[in-house]
Amino acid sequence: MDLLDLIAQAHGGRGLENIGGQFGLDQQQTRAAIEQLAPAVAAGLRRNANSPQGILALLGALQRGNHEQYLDDPETIQFDRVAGDGNKILGHAFGSKDMSREVAMHASSQTGIGSAILKQLLPIIASMVLGSLTRKMGGGTTRAQQPRGGGGLGDILGDILGGGGGGTRRRAPAPQPGSGGLGDILGDILGGALGGGQSGDSRQQAEAPDFEYDEDALNRHRDVLEETLGRGSSSGNAADDLLSSVERHLGRR
Repeated sequence: MDLLDLIAQAHGGRGLENIGGQFGLDQQQTRAAIEQLAPAVAAGLRRNANSPQGILALLGALQRGNHEQYLDDPETIQFDRVAGDGNKILGHAFGSKDMSREVAMHASSQTGIGSAILKQLLPIIASMVLGSLTRKMGGGTTRAQQPRGGGGLGDILGDILGGGGGGTRRRAPAPQPGSGGLGDILGDILGGALGGGQSGDSRQQAEAPDFEYDEDALNRHRDVLEETLGRGSSSGNAADDLLSSVERHLGRR
């Protein structure tokens, strides 16, 4: 089941109704909007996971966030409730509000739905993309019943950082403390992996150390992550082309 199907089948099969009903869209219109917006969000996340730091930060965000709630509880995707978190996800995926606006305008040209509605749909869809990705990758912290070693996101991070798999060890620079966003999530993960790290002002002033990772494990899990986010699919390729086109357009301004 791909991300779009997980979104559509959320809330006991009422995902489309619960998303589009907030904006007066029928299920056909809502599906058309998701088919345009979700691959673009997924492509943005995939682009940001093209380095060891990016992959680990995204996996850490999936593990630590309660993203599966967006698939389970329809109240959590009400626009007023989800907009803050959804816009943070869009910031990680697209990097700027200009990119989000251009994606919404392109989706409007493809669906006939007003761009103002699509801009409001974007944070909802972004949150549900992360919820779907969390579920596909094995579940985050909400799966309290998941046993240790059961293949969840914590095990994936341990596989990459733990060094017990016997793969090729590589070193990479950690993000600077206080760099913000996914970089801070990765910094917290590495602090724990390196023995707890520091906190407060002392952590802000500390030098960010290099970290070691298992290259074989990272590549193995990166393949799964990128395929889940649409790498090589027709919708994923179209979304990659769209984001590249938007970047060129914004660069000419």
